[in-house]
Amino acid sequence: MTEYTAENPLRVLSLGWGVQSWTLAAMSALGELPPLDYAVHCDTTHEMAATYEHAKKWTPWLEERGVKVVTVSPSGERALAVSMKPSNWVTMIPAFIGGDRGQARRQCTGAWKIAPFRRFVRSVIGPPRPGIVESWLGISIDEWSRMRTSDVGYITNVYPLVDQRVSRANCVGWLESHDLDVPTKSACTFCPYHSGPFWKALKKNGGTDWDEAIQVDGNIRNAWSEHELFLHRSGLPLGEAISIPEDVGAEQLELPCDSGHCFT
Repeated sequence: MTEYTAENPLRVLSLGWGVQSWTLAAMSALGELPPLDYAVHCDTTHEMAATYEHAKKWTPWLEERGVKVVTVSPSGERALAVSMKPSNWVTMIPAFIGGDRGQARRQCTGAWKIAPFRRFVRSVIGPPRPGIVESWLGISIDEWSRMRTSDVGYITNVYPLVDQRVSRANCVGWLESHDLDVPTKSACTFCPYHSGPFWKALKKNGGTDWDEAIQVDGNIRNAWSEHELFLHRSGLPLGEAISIPEDVGAEQLELPCDSGHCFT
């Protein structure tokens, strides 16, 4: 069993299967970046269908080149967008509160991404010690403001794309130049941070992604006794909101989870 130390840390990529993290995994596989011990996909179980298809196609390619891909997921009720607790309903996502009252507290990042990732890491390293895990995050130079210092001493967050001043557009160009697929943005189908144009495209494409978003939008509506909850910032049911001529908040960008674990 490898003894990991601050001088010889466990090197792990948070693999969301989006453009940036896929680029990091591929760069490591092709020897353009140092070798990884693991590429860990924290599967929320609510990813876009195209993300699962991309992962299925390219996981063997990575593993043939020495990158061990591990998929971890949340378990039980914590994997659900909304669940019933003994005394009340709980929603994991930052749904919009009817009446323009802001958003519900976001719990999905911690429960669906950070906790499963750290649980796996601890299973490998044993008792945590300072600086023995190097966590690669797929944040590019144009997203430098998303960089965060780890809030636990045994993990050091590392941003190879920022260090090399690589942008998302550079990543796309690199993937194309190496005949590798450019994936869609990695995100949950029903993420309230989707922009207006994203929602419209999701509805136009239809299929299981849109079906899940509609189902979750309905499920969260009465999760709180005090106020209704919505996926769309307009405070309208999702199907209605995407039908209005100009989506409320269409100028909103897709905001990443501030941990750096989502949308990578």
